[in-house]
Amino acid sequence: MKILLVDDEPDILEFQKSYLLRRKHEVITAFNTIDAIDAIRNNLPDIVFCDVRIDSDRAGLEILKHAKEIDSKIEFYLVTGLLEKELQVLGLGLGAKEVLTKPISNEALEKRIMEFIKK
Repeated sequence: MKILLVDDEPDILEFQKSYLLRRKHEVITAFNTIDAIDAIRNNLPDIVFCDVRIDSDRAGLEILKHAKEIDSKIEFYLVTGLLEKELQVLGLGLGAKEVLTKPISNEALEKRIMEFIKK
């Protein structure tokens, strides 16, 4: 199981990464749009948890769009501090599984991962 975490806050990434590694998942991280798209292209993760606002207000949507072009089967979760109806509609329309509101607990991440595994 390959998981890509995308966030511009290194502390959040490290905290989530260490939690998921302890649960024996393969974890890749990215801090910006370019690194995230490269990580998707080079690693083909099963699941992506991506902050919406990293380089710009809608960078996560751009990453989502690229992810689905690379492999439509990637399960993609957008993560945001401010849940706006328009963002939710756009994200789901582009193929996001869900739009999650920060802060996200490690248990919430693990729950979505386990749901994916059970499919």
